[in-house]
Amino acid sequence: MVTTKQQPQGTYWKYSWAKKIDSYLLRFPLLRTILRGGFIKLQSTNNSRSIKGQNNRINIHDSILKNTRIDIQGNDNTIEIKAQTIIDNLTFHIRGSGHHISIGSNCRFNEGGTIWVEDEGCRLVVGENTFILKAHISLTESNSSIEIGKNCMLSSDIDIRSGDSHSIIDLSTGDRINYASSIKIEDHVWIGAHAKILKGVSIAKNSVVGMGSIVTKNVLSNTIVAGIPAQTVKTNITWQSERV
Repeated sequence: MVTTKQQPQGTYWKYSWAKKIDSYLLRFPLLRTILRGGFIKLQSTNNSRSIKGQNNRINIHDSILKNTRIDIQGNDNTIEIKAQTIIDNLTFHIRGSGHHISIGSNCRFNEGGTIWVEDEGCRLVVGENTFILKAHISLTESNSSIEIGKNCMLSSDIDIRSGDSHSIIDLSTGDRINYASSIKIEDHVWIGAHAKILKGVSIAKNSVVGMGSIVTKNVLSNTIVAGIPAQTVKTNITWQSERV
């Protein structure tokens, strides 16, 4: 069974005339709901879905999806996209069961990218007001998670992986030595183009990851890191998206 809900919850109007109309229609709730739903549907184009399994749920709250593919094989998976979010040219590739993906309100996914989830019980959370230009976000081992906080800015061609996808074996013991480990990116983090965030990393708030960096260790708050592997290059900083 596939459950899909289009639930108006908040308002996103790109054009000033639409805002004025929406304000006027507050006096006519039923008509407002019908017109808003039609406007969002008109903006949501060229999407595709392939869903195989039971009890998969896709909940989209008053948001716009364009050129987006949802490909699910498994059971009891949930994708929730909250209000005022715009997603363009993103692929959701889900294999296995019990996964949960939550994308907060007023987020932007632009210029492509992939959310790739495998095995069982993985969790991806993206906080509100986060902008992701293009990223490959990968959870490839059971019960691992990736959390991206509020007000983050991720540039193009970024790779975030909670696992290695394949096994590395210690020949002396026969044991696997490269299990997955969860990733946490806190609020207001800026990640430059072509950066890679590897398993087990925590990046604290107000930090910056330089272009092309490979982050293998935790990053402290208010810190710039850069390089391969990434090292601290400056502390006691913050950042803002506007040029001042």
